[in-house]
Amino acid sequence: MKPKALLIANIEAFLLEPLTAAGFKFSSGQLAFKRTRHEFVQAIHFQANRHNEEHVCVEFWSRYQVSSRSYASWHKARYGHEPANHIVGDTADWNMGNWQFAGIDGKPDTHHQLVDPAHRATVMHCLRHNLHTLALPWLERLSNWENAALTLVEAQDAHARACDFYLMAGQQEKALWALNEGLAYWKKNPGASFPEEKEAIALRMEKYFNA
Repeated sequence: MKPKALLIANIEAFLLEPLTAAGFKFSSGQLAFKRTRHEFVQAIHFQANRHNEEHVCVEFWSRYQVSSRSYASWHKARYGHEPANHIVGDTADWNMGNWQFAGIDGKPDTHHQLVDPAHRATVMHCLRHNLHTLALPWLERLSNWENAALTLVEAQDAHARACDFYLMAGQQEKALWALNEGLAYWKKNPGASFPEEKEAIALRMEKYFNA
């Protein structure tokens, strides 16, 4: 069986039933599960290694994303244009705390590998456990404007967007805190600065806080 077909077959055998029961719909063409939670869309994407080869390598990993068109509408109403994307939160499985990979022959791994028929069930059971204990709670947690904002600030990333999320949650003081955190971060890390992010922070400081 070709690598992509083998991956789809295992996803359908081990993940389709529990995720469908949880409200997700599977697209085999996109290798993704998606469900809607109020104004958010939660997605589970599977990415196959482009070097996969039948009987040699059937490696893949997963990504988790929350997006919302509500943010695009809010952003356009406030700033006159839509944001660059609708993403609220995004992460790969290896960046998720306590994620476990079923390494072959007891060796640690950083991806999922289905090439060994005797090992496939172990890999997929491990993935299913991770999904239920880590990934689904992460998707639920990020499907909340305040939680999504805090996640960005804690990651020292996209402070202007974090401000927007706090404002959408009605948290004016926390929105100002996010902007100040961004200014402090760029001051400490001038080599890592992005001019467009600084401009976005300055715009919000002036627009909302007269600063």
